[in-house]
Amino acid sequence: MGRKRLLTVAILLSLSCWIQPQSAQADWEATSGPAGSRLRSFTCDENNVYAATGGGGILVTDNGGDSWSFRNNGLTSHDLKCLTTLGDTIFVSGDDNVFRSTDQGDSGEPCGVELAGKYTKTLVASGGLLFAGTYVQGAFRSSDRGDSWKSINNGLPAKYIYWLAKDEAYLYAGTYLDGMFRSNDQGETWSPANNGLGELNIMAMISFEGRLYASTLWSGVFVSENHGGQWAPLETSLPSIKGFASLGGDLYAASHGSGVYKSTDSGHSWTTVNTGLTETQLWSIGTDGVNLYVGVSSGHIYRSVNQGGNWTLSCNSPFRASIGAMTASGANLIAGSRGAGLFSSADEGATWGRVTSVWTVEIRAVIADGPLVLAGTDMLGIFRSVNNGDSFGQSNTGLTSAWIQAFTLCGDFVFAGSREEGVFLSTNDGVSWTPKNEGLGSVNINALASDGVRLFAGTADGGVYFSEDLGESWIAVNNDLPTDHVTALLIAGDSILAGTADEGIYVSSDNGASWNSANQGLPPQTHIRCLAANASYLFAGTAAGNVFFSHGPDDGWASVGDAFPDKAVMSLWPSGDGLYAGLSGGGVWEYPLSEISGVLTDDGCALPPFMVGQNHPNPFVSRTAIAYTMERPGYVGLQIFDASGRFVLRLFEGEQVAGEHLARWDGRDFRGRRMPSGRYFYCLHLDQFEESREMLLLRSGPDPA
Repeated sequence: MGRKRLLTVAILLSLSCWIQPQSAQADWEATSGPAGSRLRSFTCDENNVYAATGGGGILVTDNGGDSWSFRNNGLTSHDLKCLTTLGDTIFVSGDDNVFRSTDQGDSGEPCGVELAGKYTKTLVASGGLLFAGTYVQGAFRSSDRGDSWKSINNGLPAKYIYWLAKDEAYLYAGTYLDGMFRSNDQGETWSPANNGLGELNIMAMISFEGRLYASTLWSGVFVSENHGGQWAPLETSLPSIKGFASLGGDLYAASHGSGVYKSTDSGHSWTTVNTGLTETQLWSIGTDGVNLYVGVSSGHIYRSVNQGGNWTLSCNSPFRASIGAMTASGANLIAGSRGAGLFSSADEGATWGRVTSVWTVEIRAVIADGPLVLAGTDMLGIFRSVNNGDSFGQSNTGLTSAWIQAFTLCGDFVFAGSREEGVFLSTNDGVSWTPKNEGLGSVNINALASDGVRLFAGTADGGVYFSEDLGESWIAVNNDLPTDHVTALLIAGDSILAGTADEGIYVSSDNGASWNSANQGLPPQTHIRCLAANASYLFAGTAAGNVFFSHGPDDGWASVGDAFPDKAVMSLWPSGDGLYAGLSGGGVWEYPLSEISGVLTDDGCALPPFMVGQNHPNPFVSRTAIAYTMERPGYVGLQIFDASGRFVLRLFEGEQVAGEHLARWDGRDFRGRRMPSGRYFYCLHLDQFEESREMLLLRSGPDPA
């Protein structure tokens, strides 16, 4: 912020202190959890073994499993599904993209834009190509190691692709609900391959010594000896198999409940090999060519160095669940996780318990109205409770979608938003549902909001829609809204706030007929993950790990405590004396609401403890300088971002004394690469205060030495 602008702000604040909120100064405190769980996938390269967790990110060992550590730099989601390798690149799929690393996980990045925001369940590499199977969006193929993706769904109508596999003849897609499909032309066309399959819910596959094995959800394992042309039940009954692996000519199967099975005769007969395996609810199995590894429900990893002869605990690194939705009912604080299930706490987060009557692990939305609690899932629709969330049962009558990711209350009615079938209405507290989609131009509903009369729907690809007749008809209301990707909605008085994936927050006071930016105090191109409110404040959580508060839709935003590095704020819930934040891979944290109100003192209105000047020269060709003045010593961070908000370089981070300081940028990123011409932003933060400015890089000819 320039000195002239600071003087202007000081004058305005002296006249009206309540207009611009100051940063809250307390610290966030972690609750006791909830704990993350489930090791879903293993892969390896010549140096490391990698494990994908359901909430904690990626675990890596470089010593054969003697020790493990997390490598999550560049991940925007910690709820991971599947790992694979292609050349020297590691790929991992998550609930909102595919990520890759070319330096053994030390740094990562999202792959292309086509899979951004898509739940990608499974990956496989074949013939130099990379294939991805998603929920709802079908299958994709990349021929450039994830730089770009092509949709390949000709003949593949399934909503849920659960597992991809390959053999010498075919590429296979095992689905939930629709059975098996195969392709002999790299996914250009698909055909069903279900002849003889006793069930159409495929959980895992492997090709081994000329036979194809497919496990099902309820009916055991089936085997085909002609590339899926005909299936038959496996000779030995193997229950609830979540994965297969082969080592030294033997075949292994990981069971959720019965541990590890081993076959030494090409899968004709099997025996359990569980010596030392104290946890038998397995979710994955893998090998590095020497050792075997299994991942269990608790998130632990066990290792066998003698082909399953005995097992020892290899990794028990604790990690927290990714909390994407929160609500409260009665004395219960309820948290829905991405990858670990539904949790409840009756003591404000001091202890958490898993709600086992919701048996899926992917919770997308929760809402409460008195003792009524509804939980939306990604594959099993809606679960309903009438006892404050103590127990649930499925409640899907009338639903045509199994993926529910938003709720709102409108008077006596409940509305649910789905990923692929639009909006549903319940007039009987969630017992049954009716679609309400007339006029909806997008059926991918990210958010719903209502004040009891007005109803708004925020979509992933169509902006905002408005209804004033309980969803009987909808109209698009996107005038001056600069993006179609709406991530969150909140009604505040007569205004509606829309959080977006790349343009921060916009507000409308005329039912969406026009929108205005409400980004004062937010970094540029902020990705808003959630919005919430209580009687006094509005709250916003971001993908960069920040929480902001504001007094009203027309006022500025200020930070609530320190940011959470590398952990997106996925949900917020103000309850009682605390503001609860649900993090990606970080569980639930609490901030005292009294500390937010405490910053508004009679003689408050302090300016940020620094002044940031405009870089000089600006525009610049290859080098520029950034001057700033510290009013007091403190821990400072100065970072560069590109126009889309992607991190470019950290110029400085550490303690600095009061006084004038100068930082220089040579137009290169953290890897030393010359950045192209364009707009960039430099962002200075001290404690909870932050300020950003824009600069322009204009390349002309080669870079001077």
